Amino acid sequence: MRNIWKYISNLGVTEADTQLSRRTIILTNQLNFVMLISMLLLLVTTIVTQGVTHMELSVGTRRIAWTLLLSFLNLVIARFGYYNLSRLSLVFLPSVVFLLVPTFIGYVEEEAFTYYPYIVIGISVIPQMLVHPHKEKFLYWFSLSYLFLLTVFIDQIMIKFGIPGKVESGMTNYVVFDRIRNTDDIYLYYKIAQIGLFLFINANIYYLRLLNFRFEEELNRKNSELDVQNKELKEQKNEIERQKDELISKEISTWQKLVSIISHEIVNSAIPITNLAGMTSQMLEDESGAVLKPEKIGEEVTEDIHHSLKIIESRTQALINFVKATKSLTRIPKPNIRKIYLQELLERITILYQAKFKEIGVHFEKQIVPPDLFVEADLELIEQVIINLIQNALEAMNEISDPRLSVIVSKNESGHVQMTISDNGVGINDEVLERIFLPFYSTKTNSSGIGLSLSKQIMMLHHARIEVVTGLKKGATFIMVF
Repeated sequence: MRNIWKYISNLGVTEADTQLSRRTIILTNQLNFVMLISMLLLLVTTIVTQGVTHMELSVGTRRIAWTLLLSFLNLVIARFGYYNLSRLSLVFLPSVVFLLVPTFIGYVEEEAFTYYPYIVIGISVIPQMLVHPHKEKFLYWFSLSYLFLLTVFIDQIMIKFGIPGKVESGMTNYVVFDRIRNTDDIYLYYKIAQIGLFLFINANIYYLRLLNFRFEEELNRKNSELDVQNKELKEQKNEIERQKDELISKEISTWQKLVSIISHEIVNSAIPITNLAGMTSQMLEDESGAVLKPEKIGEEVTEDIHHSLKIIESRTQALINFVKATKSLTRIPKPNIRKIYLQELLERITILYQAKFKEIGVHFEKQIVPPDLFVEADLELIEQVIINLIQNALEAMNEISDPRLSVIVSKNESGHVQMTISDNGVGINDEVLERIFLPFYSTKTNSSGIGLSLSKQIMMLHHARIEVVTGLKKGATFIMVF
């Protein structure tokens, strides 16, 4: 039954239909189907009853069949895509087929004066449901006016065309005829009540439809806003995916660079060790490759062997130090978070470097605004980061005639505490800047290249960040943001 209802409801619906048209088509089909089933049940009941009582089929039974046929034809019309014709037929023809046609041929039952007006009032709901009061104003008001006039004058139409003898043999008149003709006061109030009911029902439906349209417009507006937001979220998702892919690509690139640097450092240490070991081994052999006896090794060869072993020891120790430095990157202690007043921290740094600044003639300046600024951090680890940055700045200003170093602490526009360490050294070129925080990368001789990488990791452990702004021959500025 559910599948049949779904099939009937969607007769004539196409993908090109708007949401409003689709809803009207479905509702038209459903109303036609309900009327078809109702008339079918009524017709079967009537035929069975008349068969049992051996009565002839009356006009009343025929009009049920005509209405059933009308509903069926409306569904057929809708099936072939003429839903507008099906809709107009449902708006105007049921009252004609069920009420007016039997009346015009003289078939009027006495009880028709009781229920005909209420059938019209019931039918008046159909145009309210199927016709848009704003987009189809003429059709809307014309259909309601037609049904309103039918409600008012249906009794007069029945009096004019009704022939009692056609319904009940021997009858020449109905009592209700005389009461209506004589404008009986009771009947007048009865008619006023019918008109009031018509107006009340249709006014309420009209008001509810206006509210519905208003809510639909608001819903459509909200849906449009949600569509825009959904589109923005999709774009953000795509951007996040892109950034994620970019981060993965950079991570892979970083690991490749790291492996390259480690491999390069190990090979650079291993090659001379291997070469010296081979040369030392040859010094202890004769031309046939046999090991020389101690007495046959000269003093000069002994000194050369000793010198080679010293070099091997030095390179091996350098390799060990390199491995230890590598381990230190993965062994940063967990931060011991506490309140650090930056004024006191910079005083410690100043005392630590005071002699060094004086020795190389560095003009050092520090500024904290306001003076009571503090951060929640590990004192020793943050101090180590600042020392690394100051040490790098001093090395960058090694050949500057008037070296200047400044440390400024303040709050940025976002309310975060930031420490800016600036120098007027040689600056950093773009190629170096791209790899500056990469582990083991350094442009200096005798440097492990882990200072800045270690500093960055320490800042990340504090959920903070470190940035660098520089230009060639314009100095460098490192910014620590907490």
